[in-house]
Amino acid sequence: MLEKFKNDPNLKDKGLKVIAGLIIIAVILLSFDVFTQSKDGRRQVVDEDGGTESELCMILSDIDGVGEVDVMLQYDDEENITGAIVTAEGAGNPVVKNDLINAVMAVFNISATSVEVFEKKSVEEYEEEGSNEE
Repeated sequence: MLEKFKNDPNLKDKGLKVIAGLIIIAVILLSFDVFTQSKDGRRQVVDEDGGTESELCMILSDIDGVGEVDVMLQYDDEENITGAIVTAEGAGNPVVKNDLINAVMAVFNISATSVEVFEKKSVEEYEEEGSNEE
């Protein structure tokens, strides 16, 4: 069979056309995949047990001055993150607050207006307020 392919110019020509056609189809399929992805190529992975929030809390708490962090994320119908609320002990500092906003914006590719950051009171502060009121 291979000898027949090598010796027959018509079969050789048809074989090359088939191979070229397959390569063109592969390029078209790859291009279609690239152009149908989001603008920056990132995809959000969201699991059902809150893993995204817990991972974000761990990362944000590592930022200098942040302290303890809690996060709540807002999703749209397609499971894309559309907003975030962050509470952090160090968020009373404007530099820390800005760092938190920038981090959340970078991770989820959302605007600053979609991120709200609030200062979180420690347990000791709540207890002090409660004892002062009595």
